[in-house]
Amino acid sequence: MKFTFEKFEKTVGNMKFAVLSISLFTLFMIVGTLLESYFGTDYANRIIYKKLPFMLVQFCMFASILFAAFLRLPPKKRLYGFYTIHTGLILIGCGSVVTYIAGVDGSIYLPPGGPARHIVLSDDILKITYPNEGRQITADLPYTAFQSNFNKQFEELNFLRYFPYSMDVTKWDYGDKTYPSFQSIHSTEYMIYNDRFSQKFTMSLHPEAIDYTSSTQLGPLGVHYLPSSLAECFNLKSETGLVLWNSIKNKCFTFESFKSKIQTIKKTKKRFFVIQENNDLLTFFPDLSPFPLNKELMPVRNSPLRVFNLGIFENKPNLFVFGKKTAYYKDGVWTMKEFNGKSVELPWMGFHVEMLKHNDYKFPSKVPEYVTPIQKNSKIIRGDQRAIELIVKGKKYWITDRRPISLMLGPRKVIVEITKKQVKLPFEIVLRNFKMDKNPGTNSPASYESFVTLFTKKGPVEQHVYMNNPFKKSGFTFYQASYNQNQDGSYSSTLSANVDQGRPIKYFGSFLLVIGCIWHFYINRQKDLIT
Repeated sequence: MKFTFEKFEKTVGNMKFAVLSISLFTLFMIVGTLLESYFGTDYANRIIYKKLPFMLVQFCMFASILFAAFLRLPPKKRLYGFYTIHTGLILIGCGSVVTYIAGVDGSIYLPPGGPARHIVLSDDILKITYPNEGRQITADLPYTAFQSNFNKQFEELNFLRYFPYSMDVTKWDYGDKTYPSFQSIHSTEYMIYNDRFSQKFTMSLHPEAIDYTSSTQLGPLGVHYLPSSLAECFNLKSETGLVLWNSIKNKCFTFESFKSKIQTIKKTKKRFFVIQENNDLLTFFPDLSPFPLNKELMPVRNSPLRVFNLGIFENKPNLFVFGKKTAYYKDGVWTMKEFNGKSVELPWMGFHVEMLKHNDYKFPSKVPEYVTPIQKNSKIIRGDQRAIELIVKGKKYWITDRRPISLMLGPRKVIVEITKKQVKLPFEIVLRNFKMDKNPGTNSPASYESFVTLFTKKGPVEQHVYMNNPFKKSGFTFYQASYNQNQDGSYSSTLSANVDQGRPIKYFGSFLLVIGCIWHFYINRQKDLIT
C-alpha cells in the first residue's frame, strides 16, 4: 500500500489513534505512580517519566491533537470552540517542551547565617579535580535506574561500573602490603545488645582498613580496640595506674618496674617521668599522650615504647576489646574476659557483647552493591547512594557520593567525587531566621517558614518564605521545601528553586482551553435550542 501524507494525517488524527495514545499514557502513569510510591520519584523518572517510550507516547498525543485540528480545516463556525480547545492543548504541550529543554528545577541549602548561591540539580556528574594544577574535569553519569558500564578513561583513571542505587556491604580481604610480624593488624566484628537495643560494629587495626577505626562511641560507652598483646597490661597491678607496652616485643610492664620517679610541672600540674630505653632517654606525659614526647613536646610515634594511664578510663564507662578478649573497669577493679564463642556480660544496663567474626590478617572494607531503592514515608531508606568503580594502576577503588577519594599519581594529587550539577545564582541568599510551629502535644511540624536576606548589586532585600508564599528573583522562583535540625539545635532550611520559561505559554494555553470549553459548550447549546 502506497504511503501518502494524507493517509498519515487521517491515521494520526482519527479517534482510534487518540484513544490508543491516551490509553498508553494512562498505563504509563499507573505504572509510574506505583513505582514512585514504592521506590521513589527519582527511580520512577529513570524508569518511566524521563525515558524515550513515555516521551514518544506524549508526542503521539500531541500529534493526534494537532492533526485532529488539521483534518477539520478550513475553519467552520460550529467548530470554533473545538479549534480553541486544541490550540490550548498544543500550546500547553509546546510550553512543556520549552520547560523540559531550558527549565531549571533544583534546591538550595541554607545553613543558619551562612551565604549560599548554588542551586543543586538532580543530574549526577563525575568530577575529577587536580588541585595543584587548578584543573577540573566533569562528565555526566548515565541516567539509568540499573547498574551500567560507564567505561571511560581520563588519563590514568579508568572508570568501569556505575551504580545509580547502591548500599555498602562489608567485604573481608588481604591487604596489598606486607607488615612486620610484631605489628598487630587484626580486625573484629562485634555485637552489643540488651533487651531493648542491639548494634553491630566492626573495628580494625589494619593500616589499609580506611573505612573502620580503632575507637568509637556508642552512646555514653567508649569502645577502644587495641592489639591483642596489650590485653595482659590490664591484668598488671600498678599503684600509679600506669603500664608501659613495648610494641616490638609485645610485652607489658608496670611503671614501677622501670624504677623511675613521677614528677609534676608546677604551672600546668601535668605529670611526667623519664625512663631509659636502649641508651635513649624517653620523656612521657601520661596525662597527654601514650607516646614519648620530644623537646618540642611533639609525640614520637615511631617509638616502640608507649604508656597507658588506666586511671583516665575509670571515671566513665569504657570497654576495651583486644580481638578475642575484652576488659572493663567496675567497682575499683579491672576485669578481663575471653569470648570463647559466648557473649560477655557487661556491668552497664544489662548489656552483653559478642564477638561475631575475627581475623588476624584480613581486614574489612565497605564495597558498594547495586540494590533497588526502597521508599518509606516519602524517604529513601535503602539504595540512596551513587557509586562508581575506578581502576588506577591495577588497583580498584570505589567512589560514592558520600565518600570521595584523594589519590597521589606520582607528584600529582587528584580528587575524584560523585556530585550534582549546580547553577550559580547572580545573588547570595542568607538565612536570618527559621521558624517552625508544631502540632499541639506532638513533635510533628504544623508549619515552617524561612526569613532570608538577598544580597544583590542594588543592596540587601529581605524575603519571607513559607508554604504557598514563594518569592521571585531574576527569573527564579523559590519555595519552602524542607528543613533539618543541626547538632547545636539550630535549623537549616532547604528551598526548591525553579525556572520555568515555558510557564507563560502553558498559562496562555490553559486560558484558551477554558475559553474553548465554554465556547464549545455554548455553540452546542445554541444548536440544541435551534433544533
